[in-house]
Amino acid sequence: MMQFGSRILRVKPLRGIQRQLRDLNTGVLKEGDNEKRVSMVPAVAEKLIKQGYKLHVETGAGAASGISDAAYKAVGCTVGSRNKIIADSELLFAINPPPAAELPSYSGKMLVAWIGRRLPEGETYVKAATDAKVTLVDTTAVPRITIAQKMDVLSSQAKCAGHRAVLEGAYAFERFYQGEITAAGKYPPSHTMVLGVGVAGLAAMGTSNALGSVVRAWDVRDVSDQVTSMGGKWIKVDFKEDGAGAGGYAKESSAEFQQAQKDTFHKHAKECDIIISTAAIPGRKSPVLIEEYMVKDMKPGSVIIDLAAAGGGNCNVTKPGEKYTTENGVTIIGYTDLAGRMGAQASAMYATNMLHMVTHITGKAGAEAFMPNVNHALAEEKGDIIVKSVVCCKDGEAITAPPPPDPTPVKKKEPKAAKVVEKPDPGKEAMQQSLVVSGSSAMMIGASLGGDPGFMAMLNTFGLAGAAGYQVVWGVQHALHTPLMAVTNAISGLTAAGGLMCMGGGGGAMAQGLAQASVAISAVNIGGGFLVTKRMLDLFRKPGEEDHTVKYLLPAAGLAVAPFALPAAAPTVGTLSGLMSIGAIAGLSSQKTAQFGLALGVSGVTGAMSMTLAGVPASEFGTALALIGGGGAVGMGIGKSVSPMALPQTVAAFHALVGAAAVATCLSSYMIHPHAAVGHKVGAMLGNAIGGITLTGSLIAFAKLNGNMGSKPFNLPNKNMLNAGMGAAQLGMLGLFCATDSVGLGTALMYSTTALSSVMGVHLVGSVGGGDMPCCVTVLNSYSGWALVAEGMLLNSPTLTVVGSLIGFSGAILTKIMCDAMNRDIMNVIFGGMATPPPKKDSDGTVEEPKEHRETSVDAVADLLSDSKSVMIVPGYGMAVSQAQRAVADIAQTLKSKDIETRFSIHPVAGRMPGQMNVLLAEAGVPYEWVLEMDEVQDDMPNVDVCLVVGANDITNEAAETDEDCSIYGMPVIKVWEAKNCIFMKRSMAGGYADLENPVFFRETTQMLLGDGKSSCEGIAAALRTKLG
Repeated sequence: MMQFGSRILRVKPLRGIQRQLRDLNTGVLKEGDNEKRVSMVPAVAEKLIKQGYKLHVETGAGAASGISDAAYKAVGCTVGSRNKIIADSELLFAINPPPAAELPSYSGKMLVAWIGRRLPEGETYVKAATDAKVTLVDTTAVPRITIAQKMDVLSSQAKCAGHRAVLEGAYAFERFYQGEITAAGKYPPSHTMVLGVGVAGLAAMGTSNALGSVVRAWDVRDVSDQVTSMGGKWIKVDFKEDGAGAGGYAKESSAEFQQAQKDTFHKHAKECDIIISTAAIPGRKSPVLIEEYMVKDMKPGSVIIDLAAAGGGNCNVTKPGEKYTTENGVTIIGYTDLAGRMGAQASAMYATNMLHMVTHITGKAGAEAFMPNVNHALAEEKGDIIVKSVVCCKDGEAITAPPPPDPTPVKKKEPKAAKVVEKPDPGKEAMQQSLVVSGSSAMMIGASLGGDPGFMAMLNTFGLAGAAGYQVVWGVQHALHTPLMAVTNAISGLTAAGGLMCMGGGGGAMAQGLAQASVAISAVNIGGGFLVTKRMLDLFRKPGEEDHTVKYLLPAAGLAVAPFALPAAAPTVGTLSGLMSIGAIAGLSSQKTAQFGLALGVSGVTGAMSMTLAGVPASEFGTALALIGGGGAVGMGIGKSVSPMALPQTVAAFHALVGAAAVATCLSSYMIHPHAAVGHKVGAMLGNAIGGITLTGSLIAFAKLNGNMGSKPFNLPNKNMLNAGMGAAQLGMLGLFCATDSVGLGTALMYSTTALSSVMGVHLVGSVGGGDMPCCVTVLNSYSGWALVAEGMLLNSPTLTVVGSLIGFSGAILTKIMCDAMNRDIMNVIFGGMATPPPKKDSDGTVEEPKEHRETSVDAVADLLSDSKSVMIVPGYGMAVSQAQRAVADIAQTLKSKDIETRFSIHPVAGRMPGQMNVLLAEAGVPYEWVLEMDEVQDDMPNVDVCLVVGANDITNEAAETDEDCSIYGMPVIKVWEAKNCIFMKRSMAGGYADLENPVFFRETTQMLLGDGKSSCEGIAAALRTKLG
C-alpha cells in the first residue's frame, strides 16, 4: 500500500524483491558519550518487528538509558558492532546525527535523525549527506498539521525537558515545594514563575503544581485560559498592547511595551522562588526576559532554570551548559541536555514518534511498502506532505521542503458508504508523467524550429522568471492578497514601456496614435495602482509607527537617472527592475516588510520606464513625458479617491486598462514591423488576444461588482461549444497570420483577433456568476500578466517578460487559492461554469414546510456579549455593503477593554476580493493581531461563548458539510454553529450569493438579528458602552 496526499494505493511488490522489502534491515545506532538517550526502545522495537522490520541494534546503544542488550534480544533484535550494523542496514535510526566524517559509510542508505535542516548546522550536515549520497530524514521537520502531531519529536522532547527542569529546580532549591505545617514550624509553599507556555512550559507548570508549588505564568500569546486550567495564575503586562504574533502576522512590540514587560518580570522575580524560562526560537538568539539587575533583586536561595540556554538564554547571565550560584545566592541552571537527563522516558517517546512516522508512511502494509511509498511520495507533485517535509536529500540530490499544506478538507459528521475507487495503475501513471514531460519538451523544441533566436531567448527568460515568481508568490500572507493584487496591477502598467518602444518607430499615424494611447493608459494604471497599494498598507500600520517610504524609494531615484547618465548601464537597469519586481512580491510576505516591498515595486517600474525612455527618439521625448505625467496624475486621482469598499471593482477597471494597452501596443508594433519574424508575430497575436479578453472581461467584472449588471451568469445555449469554437478560430487565425506575408491579410487578422477576443472576454466573464467574481478577478489579474509576457516576446524585452511571468503566476496562484477555498473547479471559473450543478429538488417532489427561526434584539445581543468570556466575530460581504466595519470595530474594542477575549475569523473568500475583509477592518482601526485566518481558530469554536456573524452566509453554511446535493458541498466553511451561541446579522432570511438556505439559521443556539447591519452594530456598540461602562 502506498500513501501520498489523501490517496492510498495498494501495490504488490515484485516477487524477486518481496522478501527483501518484507525484512527491511533496520539499524539502531549508539549515541555519543554525552547523550543518554537512544532512538529505539525494546517495546517499540517489538512492534516494528511485527510490521516486518528486522532490527539490528549497536552494542550498548541503550546502556545510558538503563536498557541492556539482552532486553533488545528478548524482543527479537540482533545486537552487533557499529560497523556491522551500518553495513547490514538499509534504514538507520539515531537521535543525534553521526559525525559527518562517517557519512560515506551510509551511502545508498536512509539515515533518520534529529538534523534541524532549517538551522545553519543542519544545512551544513544536509550538504555533506547529499555529497555522500545518503537519504537523510530530519525528524524535526514534520509539518505542523494535526496528522503529524504524533510524530513531533520537538514536542515530545520539550515535554521531557519541561518536566526535568522542575526536578532540577527542586533539587537546587533545597526547600519544601508545597506548604508544610509541622511541629518544627510552618513553611509556605514555593512560588514558581514560568515564562513561555509552550509544550515545555505546560509540562513545567503541571509538574510544579503536582509538587505543590504556587504557579504563575506568562506567554507572548494570550493563553490565560490554558494557564488557569492548569491551576496557575496568568501574569498580565500592564500595557494596552497585544504582544501575540497571531494570524501569521509579524509581532511588532513597541519599546514602551517591552519596558512594561520587563518591569512586570522584575516585580514577579522579587516574589518568586523558582523561575523556569522556555522562550527558545530555533535558529535564532533566545530573547532576553530576565536581566542581571532582576537577578540581583531575587531572594537568596532562588533558582532560575533556563531552557533556552542553547540559544544564549532568556537570562543574560546564564552560562550555557553550566550550573552556578551568583554572589547573592541565586542558582542559575543553563543545562542544554534536560531532555537527555530523562534518558529512559525521552527515549521511549522518541522511539514512539519514529513508530508513528514509519506507520504513517506504510499504513497496514508494513515494512514491504516503506521504501516504495517514500519514493512515490517524493516523485509525486502532490505526494505525502510529511514525507516531502522530512526527507532532506536522496540519491545525491537535495530535496526542498514544500510550503505549508492547505487546510484539511472538512469531513462530514455522518459519512456515507465509501464509493468504490478504481485502483490506480502505477504503470499508467508513470507513462502519463513521462508523456507530460516529453510533450512539454517537444513543444519547446518545436518552438525553436521557427528559426527565431530572439523569441527562444525570451521563452527561456519566461520559464526561469516564472519558476522564481511561482515560489515567491506562495509566501504572501492571505491578509495581504488585496495589496498583492494592487501592486501587481500597478507593475503590469509596464505595458507603457511597450508603447514607448513603438513611439517614433514609424508605421503611420494610426500606429503612433496607438503607441501613445498605450503609454497614457498604462500610466493611469501605474499611478493609481501604486497609490491604492500604499493606502491599503498604511491601514495596517500601527499608531505612531514611522513611515520610511521616502528612504525606501532612494533606489528608485538612482534607477531613474542611471540610463541617462550611463547609457551602457541600461541593460543592467532592466535586470535590476525585474529583480525588484520579484522582490516587491517577496516583500508582501509579512506586514513588517510590506512597505519595503511596495517601494521595490515602485523602484522596479521606475527603472524599466527610465531605461525605455532613454531609448525614445528625442523628437518624441517631450510627448512621452507628457503622456506619462498626465496618465499618472489621472491614476493617482483615482487611487486617492477610491474607498476600500470599492477596491474590487477598481482593481477590475485597472485590469481593463492593462488589456487595452496590450491590444494597442500589439497592433502598433505589427503596423511598424509587418514583415517581422515568426516569434514577433506570435507575440503580437497572443498579446492582442489576451489583451482583448482582459479588456472586455474586466469591464464585465467591473459592471457586476459595481452593481451596473446583475450577478447572474449569462448561461447562453451551448456556451461550452461557443467557447471552444471561438478558441479554435483564434488558433486558426494565429496559424494563418504566421504563414502569410500579406500585410493586408495580416492587418485584417489582427483586427479580427481584437474583435473576437473582446467577444470572448464578454462571454467568458459574463458566464460566471457574481458569487464567483473573487475568482474571476484573480483570473483577470493573471491574464494581465500573460499579456505583458506576450508583449515582452513581441518587443524582445527581457524585463517585460520577467515582470509579466511574475504577475501571471501571481494571479494564477491566487486563483488556485480562491477556487480551493470556494470548492470551485478552476476550469469552470475560467470557462464560465462548464459544469454548473443543477438546482436541488426534493426527493419526492413535495414542498417543504417553512422552518422556524428565532429573532433577537440589539439589547439582547449586547447583554449576551457583555456576559461572555470569549467572542468570535465573522465578517462577510454584508458588512462591507452596509459599511458597518467601524461599528464592528467599536464593538470589538469595547469588549477588549473589559478583558473579554475578542477575535475575528476571516474566510479566504469573504468579500469580493482576496483579503478584502482584512483591509476593511484595518481601515476601521482593528489591530491586525486580532484578525485571524479561519483555520487558526476553527478548533477553538466550541469554547466561544458568542459568535457574531456580520453579513456572512455562504462561508458559514453548514450545508457545505452535510448536503451532497448542495452546489457548495465540500467548500471549507467557518463552523459558527459549534459556538455556544451564534448571532446572525442579516437584512433578511434570504440566501447569500449562492442562493442557498443556511441550516444554521434554524438551530437552537442561533438567533437572527435582522435589519441594516450598520444600524444594528452601532446600536450594539452603544448598548455595550452603557452596560460595561
